[in-house]
Amino acid sequence: GVDCSDHEVNIKILLDAAVASGEMTRPQRDELLASMTDAVAELVLDDNRAQTLGLNLARRQSLAMVNVLARYLNVLESEGWLDRSLEFLPTNRQLAERQASGVGLTTPEFAVLMAYTKSANVHEMLRTDLPDDAYLQPDLVRYFPPDLRERFADRIHSHRLRREIVATQVSNQMVNLSGISFDNRMTEDTGAGVVDVTRAWIAARDIFGFVEQWTEIEALVAGDGAPGARGSGLGAGVKLDTQLELFLDLRQMVERGVLWLLRHRRPPMDIAVAVAEFKAPMARLAASLEAAIPGRTREQMFATEAGRLAAQVPESLAQRSVVWPMLHTGFDVIELAQRRGADIATVAGAYWSVFDVLEVGWLWDAVGALPRADRWQTQARSALRDDLLVALADLADDALSVGSAKAWAAANERVVSRTMQMFMEIRRSGTLDVGILSVALRQLRNLSLVTQRPHA
Repeated sequence: GVDCSDHEVNIKILLDAAVASGEMTRPQRDELLASMTDAVAELVLDDNRAQTLGLNLARRQSLAMVNVLARYLNVLESEGWLDRSLEFLPTNRQLAERQASGVGLTTPEFAVLMAYTKSANVHEMLRTDLPDDAYLQPDLVRYFPPDLRERFADRIHSHRLRREIVATQVSNQMVNLSGISFDNRMTEDTGAGVVDVTRAWIAARDIFGFVEQWTEIEALVAGDGAPGARGSGLGAGVKLDTQLELFLDLRQMVERGVLWLLRHRRPPMDIAVAVAEFKAPMARLAASLEAAIPGRTREQMFATEAGRLAAQVPESLAQRSVVWPMLHTGFDVIELAQRRGADIATVAGAYWSVFDVLEVGWLWDAVGALPRADRWQTQARSALRDDLLVALADLADDALSVGSAKAWAAANERVVSRTMQMFMEIRRSGTLDVGILSVALRQLRNLSLVTQRPHA
């Protein structure tokens, strides 16, 4: 109801200005309003479907995210955004008790938290010039029904509430797609504020085609009567669990892309420049990455793809989905290709050949499996992942200087063998905590410092 009312008010503001200027008469305005009833209803229903799906995904991760959400509740309360007792939200002690009994927040509690998150984010965005960024004009235009987008384009761009509309549109989309605690987790990991996180998210959204791929997953027809399907007929028989798994894999890819942008681009980031730099090459890389990945990792990808095909996921989506967990490495690959003036596929091949030659799949998995029960564990895990990506990019650069990863390893056989022996000892120890993995990563980074480039 509120959403519908907001659309009505904002459309009337737009059209009343047209009436006042003589572009149309009052009866023409009333007729146009009536003709847009179904279009406005669909926009409102789209918003509701997106929020419902966001809540379903939140419930899916409810138990795993208890500690993260407890920290987030503390932040919102300490900053004065909400009063837990007033909103009947659980205390930290109650959350701990729920966690011990195997449950997390309920759907109504997530709904309250989602509302406060969106409200706080809009408030923060309106304090800055982000809503005025010309790059976000399409987000403003998409708020209005199709009949208004061309006919009154100029008036949409000059709408007196355009900043509020843009901020609300972006905040709603970011929270619905990337999760209720997303921006707070990014802040914990990087120290960036909500608005800088939002800039990076918008860039990653468009670099990866997040919305388009999300819509494609949403259009799958669930075979178990799951709500939210648009009835496209694609992927008929896909189970809800498979659908949600695809959503979460896609979300994680974009989240890792946001982290890369926050760590490699100084704020305030120019969204248009970042998208122009990475979108086209990332699309080319996404289409060719599966072929660039050798060895065990490739076998795991094939197994995942086969499982999704068996689960009735359309072939094109199944093929793309298996590269999502690795595609965030594309930022380093693209930068290295640009620096060297090399073909992206060649650089990607060197990157993943180094990964395979050094057999660091176990290290990749071990970092991902580290606990994140508190903020410090989360930051340590994130720092180790960053160190791993930096080391792989440096070593790929070394391999390209020699000609290939195998040639590089052969030219530096002694130090490479010593490193791999140390890796074997670490794996045999059975202890893969932050301290041990830090030692492994230091050894990996040292390889780039001590190995030779015979033909460089």
